[in-house]
Amino acid sequence: MKEYQKMFQYFLILLFSSVAFGQYVTEPPAVTDQQCQEEYDKIIGCVRAPIFSKVDDMPLPDQNKNQELVDEITHVLDCSGHLNCNSSKLLQSYLSNQRWISEHFHATLSDCLTVEADTELSNQCGVLHDDNCNRFNKSNLKCHTTELEKQPNCTERHVEPYVRLYWALRSRCVMAHQLKLEMDRYHIKEKRNF
Repeated sequence: MKEYQKMFQYFLILLFSSVAFGQYVTEPPAVTDQQCQEEYDKIIGCVRAPIFSKVDDMPLPDQNKNQELVDEITHVLDCSGHLNCNSSKLLQSYLSNQRWISEHFHATLSDCLTVEADTELSNQCGVLHDDNCNRFNKSNLKCHTTELEKQPNCTERHVEPYVRLYWALRSRCVMAHQLKLEMDRYHIKEKRNF
């Protein structure tokens, strides 16, 4: 009986070792340019509504249009499912981030961060564009939060939600740059005919 127990223990140790070692040696699946193009086309093929063309402009000032776009992004993410290419995963992450930005903005900041307030923050602290992610930094954030509290509809309670929005906008910027690199790497032809 003890012999069987010993053999069983050796078997378990061997099994555990091979499973543990196998997890660390397994390489990620190799992807091809064609596969990445097909995955990109799959994501874009899930788009149903013309409002999707506004995805880079989120959050939209009109809450109803914004919600329509959030619903469309949710559909596109659900429809496209799990994908393997980094470019596809980045595009899905970008869309998820855009959805979060819009939902967060309308839930916490729309009463404060009006078009006029946003213009004033841009005039005082610089425009936050996706062409220069380095513009998103702690000193620029300090300027933004200081100016935010000076806006007529904003109070101290808006600062924390604004800080979260600010860093989500930085994430959007970084993801957009990384997505472009991945799309170039895999020779993905962008099709934005929505």
